[in-house]
Amino acid sequence: MNASHPHYALGHDDSELERLTNQSRFLGDITEHQLGLAGLRPGMRVLDVGCGAGDVSFLAARLTGPDGHITGVDRAAEAVERARARAEDATLTNIRFVAGEAEHLELDAPVDAVVGRLVLMYNPDAAGLLRRLRRLLVPGGLMTFQEFDMTRTASEPTCALFEQTMDRVRETFRRVGAGVRTGLQLHQIFVTAGLPAPQMIEGARVEAGPESPAYEQVAGIVRTLLPALERTGVATAAEVDINTLAQRLRAEAVALNAVIVTPPLIAAWSRNTVE
Repeated sequence: MNASHPHYALGHDDSELERLTNQSRFLGDITEHQLGLAGLRPGMRVLDVGCGAGDVSFLAARLTGPDGHITGVDRAAEAVERARARAEDATLTNIRFVAGEAEHLELDAPVDAVVGRLVLMYNPDAAGLLRRLRRLLVPGGLMTFQEFDMTRTASEPTCALFEQTMDRVRETFRRVGAGVRTGLQLHQIFVTAGLPAPQMIEGARVEAGPESPAYEQVAGIVRTLLPALERTGVATAAEVDINTLAQRLRAEAVALNAVIVTPPLIAAWSRNTVE
């Protein structure tokens, strides 16, 4: 999740950047599948908006191959430095990362695709952002974004702690001004931005058993949000008991032999029309 405006509540310290990397591993298969369906192909020039520590950029590089070129942009210099170091460690020479606001970015040449994941939920004018990003696309170029619908988590049988925890996460995001249903709003956002009505698809992680990474994922976002939970009056640190939360989530699900569904990731994609 990457900032586009002051409602971004998660910060960019080392622990949060590490959480974002872990989250990207958790969502990686869904994101890569959705990018492939949207039309990322070998040789494309791609702009990754709100690139954070670079995970979506790396997926885009895999899909576009050695002849592709990826530019990642993020307003957080700390995230960009982490992304650059990771690219250098992986000896990826066809990726560059830029610190700055995506809507003010200037490129040497237009790109074939603009992509982003968990960016628009933090922007109060998501359609305006896409409208400005269109100027960076070639005619007929691809615009694709992926966002959560945070209102549709589930557990079966019902896991009371998991449901309570997700309620707290959703309410905190609402109170800090972030969108919790942005995934379902992508159609409207694209059309308002002047793009053709997008194709859309949804994917979600369905998890069970003691080895699932989902418990740490949920506890990780709560840990990052904890100051905002307290500041907005959603819950106190004592009520959350963050140091045992992942363990308790796991124990509950295992005891009930339950399945939990984390927020679905919805992708939308459309082609830039010639004006």
